Amino acid sequence: MSKVIQDESSTPLSWVEIQSHKMKTPLLDRQSRFLLLAKARWLFLGFVAIYGACAGIAYTFSDYGWFLTTPQLLGLLLSLLLILTYNAVYYFNADRMASVAWGRHLLVLLDYLCVTLLIHLSGGAVSWFWPVYILVTFEAAILIASRLQVYLLGMFAGFCYAFVLAAQYFSVLPYINMPFIDPELHHHGLFLVLMWFWVSLLNTVSAVVSNYLMNVLRRGHAQVQATEARLKEFLEGANDLIFSVKPDGQFLYANRAWERVLGYDRNKLCDLSLDDVIDADMRVKCMAEIEKATRGERVDPLEGRLMTQGGETVDVEGTITCSFQNGEAGAVWVICRDLTMRKKAQEQLYFMAHHDQLTRLPNRLFFADRLRQAQALAKREKHICGILYLDLDRFKIINDTLGHAVGDILLQEVGKRLHGCVREVDTVARIGGDEFSIVLVNLGHAVDAEQVASKILKALAKPVQAGENELYITTSIGISLYPTHDDDPEGLLKKADAAMYQAKEQGRNNYQVYDASMDLDAERRMTLEGGMRRAIERDEFHLLYQPKIDSASNKIIALEALIRWEHPELGTLPPSEFIALAEETGLILPIGEWVMRRVCQDNRRWQEQGLPNVRVAVNLSGYQLQAKNFVATVKGILEETGLAAEYLEFEIGETVIMQNPEFAVSVLTQMRDMGIHISIDDFGTGYSSLAHLKRFSVNTLKIDRTFVRDIELNSTDAAITSAIISMGNSLNLKVIAEGVETEGQFAMLKEKHCDEMQGYLFSRPVPVEAVEVLLRDGLAKREGEKDSGI
Repeated sequence: MSKVIQDESSTPLSWVEIQSHKMKTPLLDRQSRFLLLAKARWLFLGFVAIYGACAGIAYTFSDYGWFLTTPQLLGLLLSLLLILTYNAVYYFNADRMASVAWGRHLLVLLDYLCVTLLIHLSGGAVSWFWPVYILVTFEAAILIASRLQVYLLGMFAGFCYAFVLAAQYFSVLPYINMPFIDPELHHHGLFLVLMWFWVSLLNTVSAVVSNYLMNVLRRGHAQVQATEARLKEFLEGANDLIFSVKPDGQFLYANRAWERVLGYDRNKLCDLSLDDVIDADMRVKCMAEIEKATRGERVDPLEGRLMTQGGETVDVEGTITCSFQNGEAGAVWVICRDLTMRKKAQEQLYFMAHHDQLTRLPNRLFFADRLRQAQALAKREKHICGILYLDLDRFKIINDTLGHAVGDILLQEVGKRLHGCVREVDTVARIGGDEFSIVLVNLGHAVDAEQVASKILKALAKPVQAGENELYITTSIGISLYPTHDDDPEGLLKKADAAMYQAKEQGRNNYQVYDASMDLDAERRMTLEGGMRRAIERDEFHLLYQPKIDSASNKIIALEALIRWEHPELGTLPPSEFIALAEETGLILPIGEWVMRRVCQDNRRWQEQGLPNVRVAVNLSGYQLQAKNFVATVKGILEETGLAAEYLEFEIGETVIMQNPEFAVSVLTQMRDMGIHISIDDFGTGYSSLAHLKRFSVNTLKIDRTFVRDIELNSTDAAITSAIISMGNSLNLKVIAEGVETEGQFAMLKEKHCDEMQGYLFSRPVPVEAVEVLLRDGLAKREGEKDSGI
């Protein structure tokens, strides 16, 4: 056994392998049993030789003298040489003899025959050597598991002994005289029979007892082997990393999971120590816990990191135990569970709990925590903390018309652009829907927040390519500052939100810094929203009309319908007070439908009264334009009122059209085919180009009032206005200027060949009753009154 283990000493044996050697060597491994018995035979022969030498010397100097004859001595020496020969064969060729099926039986038969020969040479029936039969029978039980074969071999021993006795009795073989023995005993039949019976009986008992003992040992060993196999199967099949080391850190055993996860070769454990597989940052802590285990102290479960062969780290959670032998620390066992997937799951859950899944930006929960941290830092550093609250303008239109997939792409792109506008220390979060919020930390001045807001407006001005759709998006931004406006995180968000709504009321695509008056605006907004839902039912809306005149003839060629709300508490409200809110709440659709129906009814009534036929323009919201049933609704209203489509005009904001140019082209083409007149309102404030205008089915470009207002004083505005007029003329489009208030503006626009004009210079918006008078006159009287901005 020691030879076998010594041959394998170059590779550390696992605990399971060591136990296997302990149980397998004497009982199951044939080669090891041959080696064991050969060693025992060497030892036995050594004792016999010593005994024989001592006995020979004693006889030589006794009264009997040397009594061995030469043939007897030669026979003993030849027998000893035979035993030495086959014992050497079985010892030095144990592996080969173990592979021979009859090798065990041959060894037992040779032993029986040699014992029989030695019995004959040492006196036959009176020989003291017959007990060796019992030893050989025990040897047979060790080598051979079959009880029947052991019994048969034992019977063979009895036959051999009987043969010697009978041969000497009948003088077939000469008997050899021995000292102290009466020679007549060799011819005494009863003595020979009793002697044979006694030897056979003891040999039989030896066979039974040895068979029983060996079977008990084999069954016990089989149970141990089964237990060991189950243990080994458990260790090897476990998903946990299980390994054993010596107290000095040398590896003894590692299971398959350890090899799979860490990538080391278990056949080369001798080249590894525990230091090689423990992460350097955790090494001191882990080794300290192992030392505690070797001292017999209790070790609590601990987390650590192991190093793979490729240099990567694996997070594990493990327990450490130590086995003791005779009070000395033996093997240290470590059972680790790979926490990689759990860590990833925890990180993913944490990320999901604190981030928006679409844009991967922090969510409201994470944003609140970052805001508190930013406030604490600003307080400590005596700096300012800025909060930007953003809402994408008319995002709902894109989401509803092009689908959530396109809307998601747009939100993701907005998130990326926002993140690119701030520093690493700042936080961009998606609060919900199309709302984003930003924390700007350690600002030196309030204007720094405004600069970031301006940067964001420029970044979002670039078109977004969502599949086949080129989209334009704007945002309204509200700004609040800590500690200027509030010292409570929730209060800062509310104030930034109020400022954002103020930005929407200022026409969108701008930013506003919070001031106290916005709190009143927030209350007013809540009042408006509550009353707007009942305004149509209560007939609180009414229309005013403002004429559009031909620049050359001063004749009224069209009217623009302007909605007003007679609020029971707040009085008359212009559209700038409630249209943005109507768009956010979705009430713009029923309000817009009411305006279209009333305009068509009024225009049809004027025609029936014989008044000149004119177009009436209705301002369209982006929500109306991109409503799924918009075209059908327009057709239904025209059929219901009996008004010809050529007398209806839609004014659509340039920014509304450019939000989704592809969709706008489709709808505008259908409107144009119906005969409806199409105008682009507020032209020059959006992102349309000559290429876009060629695709749009429009009739008129309407110059925004902001360019007309300072046309006499500002050369830039004059140049822009002139460029728009030239562009319209080159595309065979009519051009109309709104907000004309002075004779100087009128003269300049007419000189630049502006086709149509509209403004207080010609008429204020008038109620429906006054329109009849204007239409009967046919000419617009230039009043020169100042426009109040309605």
